[in-house]
Amino acid sequence: MKKIEFDELQQSRRNQYGYQSFILLAMLIMIDSVLYGMGFIWMKHPTNTFIILLVGFTYFISRCVWGDALVGPKESPQKMTAKTIVIAMFAVTIGVLTMGYLIPHRNMVSSTDNDGFTMALVCGIMWAVIGVVYLIK
Repeated sequence: MKKIEFDELQQSRRNQYGYQSFILLAMLIMIDSVLYGMGFIWMKHPTNTFIILLVGFTYFISRCVWGDALVGPKESPQKMTAKTIVIAMFAVTIGVLTMGYLIPHRNMVSSTDNDGFTMALVCGIMWAVIGVVYLIK
């Protein structure tokens, strides 16, 4: 696997965005724990933690894209443009397919909590956000 080399500015931005993502995750998990202790359960335990992790991952990737810290400076512009278009279209397609499949099949879920539907919906939204950020940038 080819190692991507980042310049110093990109490394510092990635470190900054990683730190911000970690603090965001810690705060969201702490808020979730406080709400759970107060009796407000918005989702069962493993699902809510996974959704909080997806929020943090989406934040990190979106910030890296906006800060030009996702790929190294040695990529050629033509190769980078083609790669960006493919990644963005793939992400948007996965997001749309996930949400498009789930919305009509929501009532077919046998359980009453719909955790699987919510998890897939959040994953679809995550992929769509990443794809849109790629396309905008």
